[in-house]
Amino acid sequence: MPPVVSPLGNILQNSIENLLIAEQQVQDKEAHREGDNSLDEFWKTMMVISQKLSFECTKICICFSKSPPPTPNETSSLLTAVEQAVLALASTFYRLSPIHGQVLRNNVRYSCVQAIQAARQLLKIIKDEGCEAVGERYRQSTGIVWQGCDKIEKSHRDNKAMVLSELQGQNTLITDALNEILEAMEGDGSGWSGLGDDDDMEEEEKWTNEDKDLISPSVNIIKSSKILYKRILAAVGNNGLCDTPEHIRELDELYEDCRHVSNTVDTLILELYPPLNVPNMEEQTNHLANLLRTALKTATQSHIITETEQSQIEFIHKAIEHNLDRMKEKLSNL
Repeated sequence: MPPVVSPLGNILQNSIENLLIAEQQVQDKEAHREGDNSLDEFWKTMMVISQKLSFECTKICICFSKSPPPTPNETSSLLTAVEQAVLALASTFYRLSPIHGQVLRNNVRYSCVQAIQAARQLLKIIKDEGCEAVGERYRQSTGIVWQGCDKIEKSHRDNKAMVLSELQGQNTLITDALNEILEAMEGDGSGWSGLGDDDDMEEEEKWTNEDKDLISPSVNIIKSSKILYKRILAAVGNNGLCDTPEHIRELDELYEDCRHVSNTVDTLILELYPPLNVPNMEEQTNHLANLLRTALKTATQSHIITETEQSQIEFIHKAIEHNLDRMKEKLSNL
């Protein structure tokens, strides 16, 4: 069966465009309305709307997987229900005040956008590929929407939980990057990219023993990043609070400082592989050290660091300064 054409095609296209407008409105980071400050009420409403959107999209799939396809009037009614669910989703998101935390709000926004995109993609499949495609791809088509709505329903419920989840993700990236460079240091650093042909193996750049000695302070500062995340994750888990705007803001600030650390670790590791670029290595190592200092300061000045964690924070500080001094000493002997 050919793709759906006018007038059904026009009806579907109008609905696709309306969903795109709603999606763009949700993506507007400045838009929000003051509403009920109760997170419990917000999530209750979001669950109902998410399930409603999933239900309406499933109903469309069922109707368009049968022959004959729905009439223009029936299609308009089906699409109106989807659009109303999407608009309700967007309207509810607008009422999630930034006072509940930017990390929470940004992640809920992302989940809402994914759900709307999934609904839009479903309508596009119907319009572009026709009813037969919907029948053949019924499970895939509805699955796309179910996954989008499922992310909303399984989303973390407050800023502390969301910050913990994001930091754990960053911690995994840093752990993987650190393990990669440590494994490479057991050899000579050759073949790390996996891009060379067998015929070119003899021409690959390798670390000298001096190179490996020179990069060791930088690798140790990456280790300090790993330790930082371990301590901060534990502190947020044990001490983090979402009971006041000030505590919520402190969690946001901590996340913001830490996310720059994980990005810079990746950049630094690329500079450590052969051929070693010493000026770039020095620059990125100092940059990472500065970011770690900032994150440590932000953590120390927040409610998550108590006297119990102070000695751990001081240890990380000393480790950073010690390895920076070692790097300067090694560079001065070049």
